[in-house]
Amino acid sequence: MRSDRLRSLGEMAAGIAHELNQPLVSVRGAAEHMLIGIEEGWDVTPDRLTEKLNLIVDQADRMVHIIEHVRLFAREAGQPSLSPVDIAEVVRSSVDLVGAQFRSQGVRLESNALPGLPPVNVNPYSLEEVFLNLLVNARDAVEDSETSDGMVTVTASAAEDRSRVLVEVQDNGSGIPQDVLEKMWDPFFTTKDPE
Repeated sequence: MRSDRLRSLGEMAAGIAHELNQPLVSVRGAAEHMLIGIEEGWDVTPDRLTEKLNLIVDQADRMVHIIEHVRLFAREAGQPSLSPVDIAEVVRSSVDLVGAQFRSQGVRLESNALPGLPPVNVNPYSLEEVFLNLLVNARDAVEDSETSDGMVTVTASAAEDRSRVLVEVQDNGSGIPQDVLEKMWDPFFTTKDPE
């Protein structure tokens, strides 16, 4: 279990690096553009300057949000506290954390989490850890298969009587071999190489 948790955190760290890179590039680009303008003596209108500064503030806020989410995840995952949670939000958060990483590896990631699902009593960070593991396993299955157009889809929906919420992670990989399928519910069974 410790190995799985460390693997999850490693995958999450890689996803966070991708997610932070985009706003950092925007901030750097906007700041460099303003510096060049100052050095070249461009006549920059107050509106244009305000636009660039707002971009920097928005992207910095985005980075703060990502970092705060990771802090909460690290502190709260595995804790026994439960609260009513919107599963669609947990799905979206999981997809956001690994989305850039999937794109950089050429794997399409789609989320079909229906709005208005009944709340579920869970620890949202522990559930997010489960979703991250499922998403990473699906990505690995797609990358290991002969499929040239890798696709992973997450769907969240409610039963007709709204007594349950169902979350499905599907991929277009080659599937689970029969010999692995027979062992996959055995405790501590894995097909991953020890790291």
